[in-house]
Amino acid sequence: MLEPESRHLLTDALRPPDGYAVERALATTYTLDLTSVLLAPLAMAAYDQRHATELDGAATPLALLESIRRHAEHTTVLCQAAGIHVPPAYPKLAAFAEGCVAEVAPPPGRTFHPKIWVLRFVDDDGRRRHRFACLSRNLTGDRSWDTVLICDEDPDAKHTLDPGPISTFVEELLESTVRPLTAVRREQLRDLCESLRHARLALPEPFTEGRVIALGTPSGDGWPLPDTADTCAVISPFLDVGAVDRLPRSRGDRILLSRPDTFERLGSRALVDLDLRVLQPLADSAQPDENAEAAPAADLSKGLHAKVFAWQTEGRAHVLTGSANCTGAAFGGNIELSVLLSGPISACGVHALVGDDTSGFLRITQGYAPREVEPQPDPVYRAERMVELWHAELAACTPRLLVTDGESGFDLQLEVTLPADPDGLVDRTTARPVGVRTIPFRPLADGPSWRGLNLAGLTPYLAVSTTVDVDGTTMTKECVLLCEVVDAPQDRLARLLRELLARQEDILRYLALLLGDPSVDDLLDRLLHDGADEDEDDDKKRGSYGVSFDDLVLLEPLVRAAARGDDALLRAHRLLEDLRDPNGELPQLSAEFLELWRVVWEASER
Repeated sequence: MLEPESRHLLTDALRPPDGYAVERALATTYTLDLTSVLLAPLAMAAYDQRHATELDGAATPLALLESIRRHAEHTTVLCQAAGIHVPPAYPKLAAFAEGCVAEVAPPPGRTFHPKIWVLRFVDDDGRRRHRFACLSRNLTGDRSWDTVLICDEDPDAKHTLDPGPISTFVEELLESTVRPLTAVRREQLRDLCESLRHARLALPEPFTEGRVIALGTPSGDGWPLPDTADTCAVISPFLDVGAVDRLPRSRGDRILLSRPDTFERLGSRALVDLDLRVLQPLADSAQPDENAEAAPAADLSKGLHAKVFAWQTEGRAHVLTGSANCTGAAFGGNIELSVLLSGPISACGVHALVGDDTSGFLRITQGYAPREVEPQPDPVYRAERMVELWHAELAACTPRLLVTDGESGFDLQLEVTLPADPDGLVDRTTARPVGVRTIPFRPLADGPSWRGLNLAGLTPYLAVSTTVDVDGTTMTKECVLLCEVVDAPQDRLARLLRELLARQEDILRYLALLLGDPSVDDLLDRLLHDGADEDEDDDKKRGSYGVSFDDLVLLEPLVRAAARGDDALLRAHRLLEDLRDPNGELPQLSAEFLELWRVVWEASER
């Protein structure tokens, strides 16, 4: 049953099984915020059960940096072109995850809308396990009511989901990216798809059958619901008349749960013979939703966002869950992915799933009656959709950011061939690099450039903003375009890493994290700070203790890591190599520590 109290976090879906770590990860999402891109690797690293270095609750900047460096190289996120939110800030850490994200360009006028995770885990013996997660939630910070289906690989599973269509779906997506993925990432995903095909993905109880329903791809399916059913229930935040009219005719209940504004747009004439429900006010709340099919500016991401179709027929119960709304766009051209589950009515039927007025999800809903009979026009939605399509066309034009050395940093020049503009939006659009918040938006039509950027500002992300008039008022919509950065320093990430770890103390803490010994933090605090006067500057606080005792602080963790024989020492070695300056030196670290490191590293290689 869909119980309001039964909640799951994305971090739960990314948690490796005991003894395993994430080896490959693919996510698809309609909208994306860059903070969530950073938090996903942190969730993966927070439960690295192979080395018992659980970091849950310890999301320090160093832990976040290490999680991104460890997992970003084998994590790929596919999102709708121009579907990235403009972040309030862009930390230096984000630079290390820039290669994760790729945009998908769906057919003209359509939307890339699936929300899935495909993960492969590996243990120290090289054994692999797969997981497939199908969600209604985008990779954003929304706190809406959503659903998640998780299917873990289980060789002994009695009831399974055929993974072949998932692999085919992903392989077809790779042909629709705005820019080709790097050869390394394409091979990673090809390998992931191939191994997934042979996995036994267990269906969650009490379901006994399952089938992937892909939409909008060459091998995709169509409308999976029957013409008639004994009873049915649909949860969908967005609706249109055509899809509602296709819902099964039923002799029993026909429940339709959506949002008040969605019902108002359709009018009561299109909703006859349906038990209309909305969330109760205390269960609903506010923030703009991302869905391009029918979301006006007033909609909020804390409200209803789940997509569920449930029906009973011929003695069986069926549930379709995933990304598809009850709209013609979802089943008529958008790229979507849902899963059709089946099982006994007693355990999987409509009322077993959603409950009633006293139990289950329906108990936090209430009846609703649209005020108007006929559909109501929505000029805000039409304007939003026009701007969204314009932004998607800009993204599909593969913009480039050209880097040159300037008098006070780096200069950027936007290079893009503008698409056809029948609505005159180019003159209403401005742009700025995401990496530096203080840099102004400049008119897109002028071929904008920006001066005086630092290394962190040379990101591939370009914020664009378009303002239009809607019935006498202005409406502004922003997004981020993914650009190709040309002629940025090849050692940009290494230089940013040296900036982030400029102090000996930071490097030692990072090494302690890599070596799996967080208790070193306490000892470092005592050695580096105990007895130091509060008015002393940082250099004096570090003083001789930092130089004299750093080798002793890490001696035991180094020896233990060498004895374990895992990859902790190798990751520490890679960190130190990446921190070397252009002369190959590590000036932040004492000679005593470097000698200790040399001895341990050489011993581990024998």
